[in-house]
Amino acid sequence: MMSNDKVRITADLAETVTSIPLPVAAQKLFLALVCMQEKTPQRWVREGWNARAATQVFCRLDDLRALGCAPKAGNSRFFKHAVGALQGRPDLFRRIALSTEAPGYLVWSFSPSIWEAMSQMEPYGLMDVGDIARISGRLDLMLLTRIVVQRNKFKPTVVLTGAELGLRAADAAHPEIFALRDLRRRLEPALQKWARHTGSPFVVGYEQRAHVPGHVRASIRFPGPKSVWTPDTIATFPINTDVVAITP
Repeated sequence: MMSNDKVRITADLAETVTSIPLPVAAQKLFLALVCMQEKTPQRWVREGWNARAATQVFCRLDDLRALGCAPKAGNSRFFKHAVGALQGRPDLFRRIALSTEAPGYLVWSFSPSIWEAMSQMEPYGLMDVGDIARISGRLDLMLLTRIVVQRNKFKPTVVLTGAELGLRAADAAHPEIFALRDLRRRLEPALQKWARHTGSPFVVGYEQRAHVPGHVRASIRFPGPKSVWTPDTIATFPINTDVVAITP
């Protein structure tokens, strides 16, 4: 079981949420419930999770507020908005609702796909529960979970396509190509926030296809406690890559 100030984020979970756009409130509540699930008798397990996936659990709204996922004010407006967004995501939850029998409680049951993702316990990263409160933009759930999983690797790298960043293709004939300006405008402000929070720089390589011009993805590298990146290697990308440094 994780300590009270940490929550396990598996690589599979990070990959799963990368392709799922959610409003900020729903991002916060989703991560808070990942944390809360570990505190219930039906906590995350490597094997035998199918029975647990069919079981509903619950918690107080005040316990979720204590995790920083919601304003401390006693009204439930935040939760109504977040729950409403998550109820439309059967890929995330079998059921999620504010309790009508016991006001002040939330009930939920994660989907089998989330249980399966969390059962793949390696590789994983430990996220500070306090980071839930720092989510404030569309890309934060994606970036935070991917950074958490990568930061203890030898070469921490997060690779994102324009589609994953919520962009439209620059050329209908080549749907994998995205305008560099759009890539930078969407990604760099979000990375800047996490650079300031973590104190870690990021180096972004906007990579092109090998055979014709056209930016297809952003490769985000950053140093970590176990990384073997050097100032030279972290900024060395394939030819025709546009490289940008994001500093704290």
